[in-house]
Amino acid sequence: MRSSHTALRSRDLLLVAAVLAGVTLTACGSGEGSEAADGTPAAAASKSAVASRPVHDPPAKFATKGALMPDGLTEDMFDGVFIRPPSVTLHGSTAYVGAFDHVQAVDTANGHVTATIEPEGKAMAESAGVSHKAGAPAVITVGGTPALVTPFLIEQSGTGTQADHMAVEIAVSDPDTAKVRSRLTLRLPEWADDPDSGLTATAVGADGNIAVVTVSDKNFYAVTYGVDLTARRQVWVHDDFRTTGVASGTAVGFSAGTTELHAAGYEVATGKRRWQGEHMVENTPKLSTAGPNYVLLQGQGYDSATNYLHLLDATTGKTKQRLPAGLAKGTCVYDEKSTLVCHGTGDDTDVPVAFGLDATTGKTLWQLPDKQADRVAPEVTTAWHGRVYGTAEDAPVALDARTGKDLPTSPGIAPVLVNGSAGLALEKVDGWKDELFVYPATS
Repeated sequence: MRSSHTALRSRDLLLVAAVLAGVTLTACGSGEGSEAADGTPAAAASKSAVASRPVHDPPAKFATKGALMPDGLTEDMFDGVFIRPPSVTLHGSTAYVGAFDHVQAVDTANGHVTATIEPEGKAMAESAGVSHKAGAPAVITVGGTPALVTPFLIEQSGTGTQADHMAVEIAVSDPDTAKVRSRLTLRLPEWADDPDSGLTATAVGADGNIAVVTVSDKNFYAVTYGVDLTARRQVWVHDDFRTTGVASGTAVGFSAGTTELHAAGYEVATGKRRWQGEHMVENTPKLSTAGPNYVLLQGQGYDSATNYLHLLDATTGKTKQRLPAGLAKGTCVYDEKSTLVCHGTGDDTDVPVAFGLDATTGKTLWQLPDKQADRVAPEVTTAWHGRVYGTAEDAPVALDARTGKDLPTSPGIAPVLVNGSAGLALEKVDGWKDELFVYPATS
């Protein structure tokens, strides 16, 4: 990190601005679903089928034939290389596919859309050449009950001399049935009223009953809300803060002042700031959660081509570990059990590198390549419940997340998203186009 040579406005760095104008609570609604062949609502039929499907924790192998997922999911997954998973959340045997104006519930056994959740308000329009986006819907446990939290971008009509304005409608649904339980509408700041703003709404995460929702535009303006899902009200809001994850009860992201940009963390329950990093003047810094305790800070020096990757304590913001130069252009994925799997390449090579770190202590458990054992590193696609998935020599492979050892059974696919029921993997269509397919887990 380097201090600024000149005073720069924060909105020229990585802008995050917000003005809260109003809060509206609406009544509960229902998700709209199709019907099965026997006339039973598809969501109910799917729920009945779920009970009879085996769960594999974690899956060792997937079906040889997959079903095509809804169109458009791969658009933001690549920037020359694979950079992020799709806007999809797996819950049981359902894949919830997010878009700015609807969510589709997809049966992972066959790819059929069983229900659609839509906003109660008028969906925000898109202008020519400008599209709105959504992060993956979030499944959050509130009072022991899972809830699917989805923010929708909507337009609200002004009355009298008041102009029309944009808002975010937060729908809370039953993830087993796709039925909406409640809705909360928050007015967005004035910058969101620009028809060319290109907004993205994301349910970032939660701590207890407080969910964190961020709305940002293509120029990096953003607003973050803390929402009490039990009381159905806004608890706090932060101007100039773009949240990218939640760990250890802390919402982490980038906070911008008048002239400075900082990585920062705020307590989810109260919205109070827990820590703020040094002034950053760097090219495209990234901040993401790495398991329940850590934050991954990635960037490149402002006047240097040198990349860095640091593991920070989510509660304090202090550096826990500076990851090796061989991972400078990498990332980390949490297996949702006990291990962080960090993978990627270095500045001077395209040779894959992979590390296993303990998610509690940050201690290195294993690393690849291992020249002594004559082993290369796989190109990791994801990790889940003690298993690492990826490819080596263009073939799907699986590793033990705690030891890094090869597992005897090939999974058949290299999933980018996985749970006990299915995996989502990229496949070539027509010999060139990457599309996302869903494959049921078989063992």
